[in-house]
Amino acid sequence: MPQRTPSLIPACAPGVLPDQLQSSWQRSLGYGLTRDADTQPSVATSLLKDARAQNSWISQLVTPFMTRMQDELSRRPSIMVMSDATGLVLETVGNRDFLHKAQRYALAPGNLWGEHARGTNAIGTALALGRHCEVAGNEHYLNRNAGLFCSASPVFRPDGQVAGVLDISTPAHIPGYDAATLIRHVVCQIEHAWATRAASGSRWHLSLHSDASVLGSARELVLIFDDRTLLGANRLAMEEFGLTAGHFGTTPVDTLFPGFTFAPGNATLDAVNSQRYYARHHAPQRRYGGRGVAHAGATAHPEQEKALRILNAGIALCITGETGCGKEHLARELHQRSRWREGKFVAINCAALPESLIESELFGYAPGAFSGAHARGYSGKLREADGGVLFLDEIGDMPAGLQTRLLRVLQEKKVTPLGSNASFDVNFTLVCATHQDLAARVAEGVFREDLLYRIQEFHLRIPALRERPDIGGLIRQLWQSLGAPGRGLKLSDEAIAALARRPWPGNVRQLISQLRVLMALADDNTLITAADLPPENGVSRPAPLPDEQQAVREAQGNMSLAAKRLGISRSTLYRRLEKRQ
Repeated sequence: MPQRTPSLIPACAPGVLPDQLQSSWQRSLGYGLTRDADTQPSVATSLLKDARAQNSWISQLVTPFMTRMQDELSRRPSIMVMSDATGLVLETVGNRDFLHKAQRYALAPGNLWGEHARGTNAIGTALALGRHCEVAGNEHYLNRNAGLFCSASPVFRPDGQVAGVLDISTPAHIPGYDAATLIRHVVCQIEHAWATRAASGSRWHLSLHSDASVLGSARELVLIFDDRTLLGANRLAMEEFGLTAGHFGTTPVDTLFPGFTFAPGNATLDAVNSQRYYARHHAPQRRYGGRGVAHAGATAHPEQEKALRILNAGIALCITGETGCGKEHLARELHQRSRWREGKFVAINCAALPESLIESELFGYAPGAFSGAHARGYSGKLREADGGVLFLDEIGDMPAGLQTRLLRVLQEKKVTPLGSNASFDVNFTLVCATHQDLAARVAEGVFREDLLYRIQEFHLRIPALRERPDIGGLIRQLWQSLGAPGRGLKLSDEAIAALARRPWPGNVRQLISQLRVLMALADDNTLITAADLPPENGVSRPAPLPDEQQAVREAQGNMSLAAKRLGISRSTLYRRLEKRQ
């Protein structure tokens, strides 16, 4: 068991705790949690599926490492857990026997491990601290987790934001003595891969280290630039140069390297921190389509610079486009380039949350506002977005009652939590997104006309994939970014042309999925021809969305299937059906 330094602890703690865990215990108390609580907060399967889709970087960057480590993890009772930035477990691999025993600890995908849900624990506390954390045995706040030893580190996106947490868990009586070293090594590899895949267009990256032999390894420092402006970095570089998310998009290359000039191949650079580094300049080669680097479907829109000016002016932006065309990716990139970048990007999917939860999520609530509320209340997404960007996805599915409250907030810039008489000032810029025709929703009487005018002060439509003139080029770009060259896989011109002719009703998201299928089925060092392409399943053009009743009839009463075909959640489908009765 790791040795802990004696220090002052909360009265309810079982023993000596390190300083960072003392603070976590105090936060746990503040959340109203009790040590003997036996709840296991989790999300529905549909929300887990949505979270996995929103965190596509995990399948691209993390899953390969987890797969390679399966054998090592299986040799002893240990599992590796990957969560998103909220502490929601998305993937778990490891020793089968311990995986089975770990079910009582709820470490399977779909379980929530933020501090607010389970108190002091490695995943949630690593998120709260923004750095590596270990929690052993009774150091866990909840007694039910005292049988675990956990070591976790946050994974940082190249834009400086936390993307998720990687954790290794073992039985408390057999602690993973090398867990911290292993976790840090894997996270370093992930962050390096993410940063080096972020170059395309005018983007390029610079590899640095004081030891020339380290260049080309995951231990090198990586800085990403757009022309001559710093756009991102891996965490090693952030720590070396004291960079935060606020530096990205504003810092010229000369600020870090006075008098910098482009030089091919190897070179040495004198930095502003008085250090000399060996360096390699890498021209743009490929682009990764995960969160933190907007995918090609979003950045290709010619109106993007106008949208950036709109955000900087604090004007509400509404992004429309078909499902899978990259609305949220575009919104995140605009946030990182805007004057709001030092504030948070707070996203909420109005179609994914049950109607009973949307109001408390947006507006927050006072202590004791309703049964099950935390003892200290909850600030809500609107106040969390203060100073940053509030992104409301699927705004067309917002319940009518909440539309009125949201309109009042946008007009007054004040938020009143549920069950409270106090109001709080907020200052954020609003970005909404939908695949629906909001004007038609207004005509149907389910969306407020005055709210439409307020949220759509500037309208930006992302074209469907089939409307783009450069589909072939995009296919080549995505094929490269998905790692095909590393396996010697090539797409023939005929295969690319055939793919480009397809209608792609799921847009870029569907295209990426199809390319991944092709890669999975292909042997290394092969040329994929048009004959190797899977059939189109009879889709010749995107069909118009049927109404809710028709979708349910066609799905023979299967509500999950009907909701999937409509591109909405089951709760939204039920809500719409109720309104039509």
